[in-house]
Amino acid sequence: MRNDVEFDLANAPGHLIRRAQQVHTSVWASVVGEDLTSSQFAVLNVLHDKPGIDQTTLSQLASLDTSTCQDIVARLKQKGLIERVRDATDGRRWLLRLSEKGSQTRAMVVPKVMQVGEVLLGSMSQQDRQDFSRLLFEVARRGLNGS
Repeated sequence: MRNDVEFDLANAPGHLIRRAQQVHTSVWASVVGEDLTSSQFAVLNVLHDKPGIDQTTLSQLASLDTSTCQDIVARLKQKGLIERVRDATDGRRWLLRLSEKGSQTRAMVVPKVMQVGEVLLGSMSQQDRQDFSRLLFEVARRGLNGS
């Protein structure tokens, strides 16, 4: 039995995704900064689009597991970027929304997030950008659906 099975790490999808994530993290830190992570931005953006949702819905819309979302909500609340308010129809339930500071922070960060995208994809044609996004979405969809 041979132990030297051929494997091309440089072209392995998982390896490339990990490397791309490393590049994204590095570009994010240099353009946006380290005060707000991309996952925290995702939460702010979801709450901008859907104010007054519960944490379970937020975790689903931001594609975050519930414990990660809980941690991010706690950190953003501590920073004064989001607020928790009781549901008027169900006093046991908490709803989330951006604070004024959160709205301002999101508005200030959006152009920087767009710049991150330009740095990452700037050398690609418009068609390549669309194809890249479509293919990444397909990989992410499969991961979320387990299929």
